[in-house]
Formats: sequence, structure tokens, C-alpha cells
Amino acid sequence: MTLADAPFPDSDGLRHSTLKTSGLPARILSVLRDGGLAVLEDLCGPIPPCERLDADDRALLTRVVTYAHTVCDGNPPTLSLPEWMELFLPSRLVDTLQLHYGLQDSAAALSRHEARLRETGFKLGVSRERARQLIGLATGTLQQALPLYAAEPLYRAAEKILHEDGGVATPKSLAARHGPSWGELSPVGAFLLLTHLVPGRLTLYRGFFSECAPKLIERAENSLRDQLTAQAGLTPIAQIADNLPRSACPPGIPDAGPLLLALLRHLPDMLATRDDRCGLAARDGSVLLREILATTGETPLRILVEAFNERLYPECRRGSGYIRNALGLDPQIHKSAPGRYDLPGGLQTDLPL
Repeated sequence: MTLADAPFPDSDGLRHSTLKTSGLPARILSVLRDGGLAVLEDLCGPIPPCERLDADDRALLTRVVTYAHTVCDGNPPTLSLPEWMELFLPSRLVDTLQLHYGLQDSAAALSRHEARLRETGFKLGVSRERARQLIGLATGTLQQALPLYAAEPLYRAAEKILHEDGGVATPKSLAARHGPSWGELSPVGAFLLLTHLVPGRLTLYRGFFSECAPKLIERAENSLRDQLTAQAGLTPIAQIADNLPRSACPPGIPDAGPLLLALLRHLPDMLATRDDRCGLAARDGSVLLREILATTGETPLRILVEAFNERLYPECRRGSGYIRNALGLDPQIHKSAPGRYDLPGGLQTDLPL
């Protein structure tokens, strides 16, 4: 059985929780309480007259009551993300979340899914403050016990993806992970929304998602820095992972390499090579440049920049200014002509005789 297929958590305690945990707005709760209802289980009985409510509120109440019946019967349906939002939220709040988290945007860039309040308000035709209020109403509703209970398959689907990817996922890798849990919506936006609803269950850290707690990732980052500082030159990521302290190792994940690689790719002062080595950008860029020159011989700066970046993950790539500075600081690299560099003949071991 996979994480996504696991059964719902037990609902006995949920049945006896107050009506507020249904996520229904205060105006509907007032009508229900006036009719003598007090706990969620009461929604499975007769519902008092609702003449005070408009058609939209009555439709919302009907949806939540129908779902409450399935919970009390022990057989709730598994909902996709759009079905879940449309069950507990009026259409205005569904639109608000879709715009704010870019749920209908297929882009992989996280920045496309992290709208500012001003941008969300502009798209909705309201002020920044009103956008903040609408987002607060929507997230406050979905953070109640019954909506979170209904969202359990969504969280387990997200955790399953992360577990399959070694405990971490970048927005780019997530953008291709479409599936029934997200409906037609963006997996990146879905993860961002779920992360904000229950902080700590899913973690957004330095631009990537993880199932590890933030404190554990911080410990792994600190250990990574300490080990690289103590090393000389580029170091295999597997070696760093093997030396991680137990307190920084992801529980239930046999290999800490994916977490370390995600950190390396998102820390601006680090380098991560495609052959799974890592180093400090300020110190070890020249090491990689020497390796390139040992293979190519005398090389112009433009070609060195291209060769250097081809050996790195995209997030770690550097411009010509960085390359020029690294070349100038390394005493083993000579400037043979304007804009051209090489190594002393004895270091060019990969060149043909």
C-alpha cells in the first residue's frame, strides 16, 4: 500500500468536535446552533430551516453536510485538489487561491506561484487589504479539522512524490508530476498551498520542497558547510552524506544525497557538479577550471565559461566575471595571451603526446 492509498485517519474524535471545525462560515454556524446543533456528528441528523441563508450558503451547507455523512459512515470519498477546494469554499475564495498560488499556471518557476497581495488584488479587482482578507478567509477555512481530514489523501500524495525522489523535489521536477490528486491544476502551486496550510508537514526551504522538518534541513546545511570548509578541493557528495551526523539524517530515507544536492543547488556560495562533487564557490571554482584546462590545453575565456557551466547544475552556473576572477587567483593557471589561459606543460596530463 502506498502513502497515497493509505486509509483515512480515524474519524471518531472528529465526529465529536465542535461545528466550527467543519469550516463553515459564522453566518451558517449561527443558523445551525440556533437549531440545536453543536458537534459535527449532528450534521448527520435533521438540519434546521435555513431561510436566513442565501442560495450560495445553502449550497455550501449541503455540500459539507453530504461530506459529513460519508465521514460518519466511515467511507469518505477521495477528493482531488479542485474538488476539495470547491467542496469547502465558495467560488470567490476558490478563485482567490487559484490566482494567489498560480494553481492554473503550468510554469515550473516558483516565482510564478508566489503572487504578492497587490498582484492578487489587481487580478481580483480589489485592494491589497481585501485580497489579504480573502486569502485569510480561504486558508482559515481549509485549516479547520474537517477540511484537513478531507485533504489527507492530498498530503499523502505529496509525501509519496517526495519519498520517491529521496525526500526532496524542486519546482522543475514537480512541474512534470501531474496526477489525479491535482486534477488539472499545477503540482507546484498545489505543493505551495499545502505547505502554507500545514507548516511543518511539507517544507519549502531555499526554493525546494521536502518532507524533512526545517530544523533537520538546517542541521544538514550546517554539517555540509562544516565538512566543505574542512576539505580541500571538490568533494564527492556521497562522502558528505556518509559523514552527516545522525541528527541531520532524514528519517526513513536511506540516502541523504538528494537532500544535500538540493541544498547545494540552492545555496549561492556552493558549487555542485554533474558528476556529483561539491565545493565552495569562492575556493573551488579554480579546481574545476584546472581540470578543464588539463583536458583542453590553452583555451579562450569564452570557451572556459561554457565548459565550466556545462559541468555544473544550472542553479550553480557562473558568469564570465566569476570565471575571470577564479582564473586570476589560481597561481597554477597562466594567462598565455589576452583572453586565453593554460596550465604549465607538466599539468596538462590529459593532452595527447
